[in-house]
Amino acid sequence: MKLLEKFKQQLAGMGELKHVWLTTFNLDIAFVEKTVLPAILKMDPPVSRMDYEILQQALTESGIDFRIYCDPRMVAREKPKRTSINIYPVSVRQLAEGDAPHAHYLDAENSFFHPKVFYLEDHNKKIIVGAGSANLTLSGWGRNQESVDFRFISRNEQYQQVKQFFIHIDSSLASDEFFPVRRKFHGEDNEWSFIHSLSGQTLMEALEKGEAIKTLSVWSPYLAADMAGFIVSLLEPEQCIELVPDRVNGFYIRTRWDRALQTLMDEGQLTLCHSPLPRDERAPMTHAKLWLGHTAAGKHLAVGSWNFTAQGCCSLDEKGWNVEAGIVHSVMSSTKLCGPAWLEVTESDFASEAQLQEEYLNVVELPPCDINIIFDWTHCEYLISGKWVDGRAQSSYQLLLPGINKPCELLWKKDGVLKSPNKLVVRKTDALLNNPFYILRTAGKSDWQGMINEKGVEHRRALSFASLDDLLNSYLSDADPAVSEYTILRGNEAQGQTLGEGATIPESTFEPSSYFRLFQAIQRRRERLIAEEDIIQLHHHLFNEPGCLLELAEFTREHAEQSKQLIFNWFLTQEVNSLAVLGKKRFKHLRRAPGKDLSVAAHQWESLQVNTPELTMDAASERYLTAIREVCGYGA
Repeated sequence: MKLLEKFKQQLAGMGELKHVWLTTFNLDIAFVEKTVLPAILKMDPPVSRMDYEILQQALTESGIDFRIYCDPRMVAREKPKRTSINIYPVSVRQLAEGDAPHAHYLDAENSFFHPKVFYLEDHNKKIIVGAGSANLTLSGWGRNQESVDFRFISRNEQYQQVKQFFIHIDSSLASDEFFPVRRKFHGEDNEWSFIHSLSGQTLMEALEKGEAIKTLSVWSPYLAADMAGFIVSLLEPEQCIELVPDRVNGFYIRTRWDRALQTLMDEGQLTLCHSPLPRDERAPMTHAKLWLGHTAAGKHLAVGSWNFTAQGCCSLDEKGWNVEAGIVHSVMSSTKLCGPAWLEVTESDFASEAQLQEEYLNVVELPPCDINIIFDWTHCEYLISGKWVDGRAQSSYQLLLPGINKPCELLWKKDGVLKSPNKLVVRKTDALLNNPFYILRTAGKSDWQGMINEKGVEHRRALSFASLDDLLNSYLSDADPAVSEYTILRGNEAQGQTLGEGATIPESTFEPSSYFRLFQAIQRRRERLIAEEDIIQLHHHLFNEPGCLLELAEFTREHAEQSKQLIFNWFLTQEVNSLAVLGKKRFKHLRRAPGKDLSVAAHQWESLQVNTPELTMDAASERYLTAIREVCGYGA
C-alpha cells in the first residue's frame, strides 16, 4: 500500500511520538487496528486476539495520544474493535452552533464531517501535517487512487491554522497542554497553508491569492447534481474549468446530463479531460480530490477532501457546507492536472437517474441527542454526558451498555443537558472487552449504535488465568503473570478465539488435600502485598493484572457456588477476605506519600470481599472454629 509506506516515511523522520490525531469520513476500525496502529508503534500487524492485546499494551506504554475523529454516521459498526484506541464522533450539529468563522454555513442535519487529516507531533516539537482524500479504510489506503500531501509546520501561521481546526472539532484541545505558544518550528517549508471550512478563508480564496482565476483544473470523483448551475455560481463567464472525473466502472461519471451542461461545453467554459496518469486497472476508483487554480500571478494546488460540489468546495455563499480540509501551496507554472480533452462527449457518458440512485449515499439517521460515553478502567465505571440537540428533550430514550443488565432511562434538564445517568458502576468488565459499543433505543425507531471510549487504560483488565488452580499456582511460583502460559483473554468471545472451537475453560477442582497449597499460596500473595512499596503496582496486584485479588475473589465466588466442599470454601473465603483487608490497609498507607493521588472507589473495595458460607456444627466444633478465627486473624 503506497499510502502506508508514505505514512511510515513520515513516522521515520519523527522522534518519540507525542500526538497522533487522524480524521476521516468513513472509518474501518479493524483496518486501523490491523494496519495503521502497528505502523505507529513499529510492530508487526496482529494476527491473533492476543496480538491485539500486546499491541494495546504497547500503545499504553508508549504514552502516545492517539485519537481518531470521524463522522458518527460513517463508522463501520459491523467491524470488531479489539483495542482501546479512542474514536471521537464529531457533531456537526454542535459545530453549526459554534463560534467558528464559517459555522453558519453548516447544515446541522445534512452537512458531513468529511476531512482526512493527519497530525503527527513528537516530543521534540516537530510537527507534520498531512491532508488528502484517503479515508481510514482499506480502500482509502490500498485500493483507490488517492492524493495525500504531508508537510512540516514551519511557521506560526501554519501552526495557528491547524490549531484552530482541531480546537473547533474538539474543545478539549484548546489548552496550552496541546497547543502551547511556539517560538521555533522545524523545517523551512513555508509556502503552504492549511485551509478548512471552519476558518475565515475559503478554498477558492486560497487558490485565487487575490487574483482572478483564469483556469480551474479539478480532479473529483463526486460532482454536483446540477453541475451547470454549480459552475455558473462558482465561476465568472470568462473563467474556464477543466474537470478530470472518475468513471464508474469505466463507463459513466457521477452526475446527470442536461442542455445547460452541454452549452457550457460548447462554449468552452467546461472541458472534460482524461487523467495525465495511467490508471491502475486494479483500482476500483480514482478518489483523489485535487484543485489547481491558474491566475496571472501563478498557480496554486489544493490537496484535500474537497469534492466538486457546493457542499464540498465550501466556497459559495449558501448554507450546507461540509467540514472539509486540505493543504494549498504554490506550484511551478508548468504544473498540469489534466491530460487530453475528451474527443467526444455524449449524454451516455453521464449517469442515468437509476445509476445516480445506486450511487446515492445512504447514511443512518442521527438520534436527536449527542451522547458521550467513557469507560474509566481505574474505577470500573461509565461516565456519561449528553446534549439534546433536536427540539424539546424527550424521556423516551433508553441506553444499553455492556456489563449493565438493564436499560437505563435517559432524563434531561430543561436546557437539554443530560441529567441522569451520569455515572454507572460495572461489575463485569469483560463485557466491554467483547463489545465496546452502546445502544440508544426508543420505540418506533431503529437502534443507534455508538462508540464507547476508554480512559485509565493502564488499568485495563484484559487477561486472566483459566482456573483457580492456575491462579494459585502462579502465587506459588511467584512468576510474572503477564507472561504466564496459563493466562487467557477475558470474555467469552476472546476465550473462543484463544482456545479454539469446542474448547472449554476448565473448572476449578480442589480436593481437601489442597488445603496446604491454598494456605501456602495465599501466604505468598500476602507477603507480596506487604512488600510492595509502589502504589501503582499495588493497584495492579489488587485489581488489574492476571491473578489479581479481584480475580481471586471472582473465582472464589464461582467455586463456592459450584463446589460442595463446604469446609474448604469456608477457609478459601476467609483467606481471600483477609487479603482484601490487608490490601486496603496497604493502599491507604501508600497513598499518604506526596503526589500519590490514585484512588479506589468504594464499590471496588466491596468487590474484593466474598460472602463466607455458614457452617452448621456442634458446640465443640464452634469453639474450635472460634480459635481458628483468632489464630488466623479472620474477621480482624
